[in-house]
Amino acid sequence: MPEHPGIRIGEEYPVLEIITTAGRCLLRLPEQGYNGGSRESPGLWDAAMFTVVVDRVPNCWVAQLDDGRFTLAPPEWQRLGFWEEYFDDVPRAVAQYDRQRAQILAQA
Repeated sequence: MPEHPGIRIGEEYPVLEIITTAGRCLLRLPEQGYNGGSRESPGLWDAAMFTVVVDRVPNCWVAQLDDGRFTLAPPEWQRLGFWEEYFDDVPRAVAQYDRQRAQILAQA
């Protein structure tokens, strides 16, 4: 796909989270405005679509293995229901996302 409203070929994107399952690796990337509004809508993308240009791991990431799924992300984001709350605009989840996102970007 040559173009997408949230991702562009040739751009560099910070990886906010990595999720792996049997045979699949997904990257959570910030997508500005894709959700129809001004708030970011972080989406999951197949890692095979990207090339790693910086190999540093944010110090706020922790590893979690749960039911065959391995995740590298801030611990707040790994709690059950976090992403549902974020996309439902629950203030606590939005604040946690914003805080951890800023920490990840500061280390990029």
